[in-house]
Amino acid sequence: MLNNVELGKILNQSIPAIVIKDIHWRTQDSTSESILFYKLTADSASEELFLKRLTETQYSWLVVNRKIQNMPNHVSVVEENLWPEVQKQILDHLYPLPELKMIGITGTNGKTTTADLVLQIGHHCGKKGLSIGTLGVREYNHTILDFGLTSPSFIDLRKFLSLYGKDKEFCVMEASSHALIQDRLHGLYFDAAGWLSFSQDHLDYHQNMEEYYNAKSLIFQKLKSGTKLFSPSEQKDLHLKLKQTSAAATFAPEINDPLPLFFRTQFNKNNLEVAKALIEAVFDIKVATDYNLLLPPDGRFYIQGHKNSYIVVDFAHTPDALENICRGIKDTFPGYRLKVLFGCGGDRDRMKRPKMAAVVSDWADEIYITSDNPRSENPEQIISDIITGISGKKFQAITERPKAVKVAFAELQDKEVLLLAGKGHEDYILINGVKHPYSDIREVDEFISRNKV
Repeated sequence: MLNNVELGKILNQSIPAIVIKDIHWRTQDSTSESILFYKLTADSASEELFLKRLTETQYSWLVVNRKIQNMPNHVSVVEENLWPEVQKQILDHLYPLPELKMIGITGTNGKTTTADLVLQIGHHCGKKGLSIGTLGVREYNHTILDFGLTSPSFIDLRKFLSLYGKDKEFCVMEASSHALIQDRLHGLYFDAAGWLSFSQDHLDYHQNMEEYYNAKSLIFQKLKSGTKLFSPSEQKDLHLKLKQTSAAATFAPEINDPLPLFFRTQFNKNNLEVAKALIEAVFDIKVATDYNLLLPPDGRFYIQGHKNSYIVVDFAHTPDALENICRGIKDTFPGYRLKVLFGCGGDRDRMKRPKMAAVVSDWADEIYITSDNPRSENPEQIISDIITGISGKKFQAITERPKAVKVAFAELQDKEVLLLAGKGHEDYILINGVKHPYSDIREVDEFISRNKV
């Protein structure tokens, strides 16, 4: 609980006798015993929406980022740049941090797989861990909470650490470029970090690749003194760039041991190297894990055999990720034809759509273009954008993903690998704000079950 005197010191104003037991940033979650943070944009529509929401919202105290007419009672105005620190001081009272070793992972691709591998390797070394990222809040082999984002808000992140980290020894989290530049990791510092890859993504948010890199490189400012940031031994160009940014950058030691199928692809071998290096650095131990005990996380290189062919589900949704998974499949299954089914998300970076198509054209023998998460865009326009990058390969454009998947299954022949890319672990298709139930993994499992030899 936070009393009015303590809150008054934080907000630098006199606060009447009130009860504050929680902190929220969503109006729908706030209660009469909560302090609510509400960020206003500089337009009248935002003010109108704010005032309407307040009539439907309970709170004990309200914090906003600027004054407006008809200000409600029990309110403080805090400059936006001070929000993270004000929130931190309140959270220190309501959700104190447990003693945890902190590990951060960034990169365009590979964050989720590597975070899960860190969790698994830690478990097999006798270390209890927590992971926070795309797959939600997880402990070894169990999802505690799915919050639906790569990186949660700062308030939610602190709550997760306080509530679920009490009996843990370490926490590994995905540090997205959005989280870093928006200061969602405020006051948190890493005992070690990893940077897995860097290629085009999120240019709908970051204006260019330089801004994107600068946002990600903020992870160096989150390192504790004397700690390291590891990059894969194979990523020579990335390492050179990182080394020019900070002396904390170093290679993860290369793994030359025999590896199971999942790690024979170069990008997953990279992820494994960094995951192993992170646990060794944080706990000052030598990892001797049987790699056969390590499993891919949901929707990452999920593979099922069908007669003399294979179906792979992977979350790959950037040009670089698609190239990695296609190359990995070709290397793992020499002599097999590759078919790729993919789409691109709506309301996101349009420039990468033809680039993804060009990558698939380079690697696939046949292509199925379909929907991913159209969001508010016309899915047929998204597909048209993709098609401009296809060259010299047979393709079919089928707007509805379930139908496209069924067509691809029906046309699967001997010695072929069918890659369903872009959805991975997701169990929905997002259209105009509505999540329609759908899962590539479920479609594959049902197809295999119906067609057992």
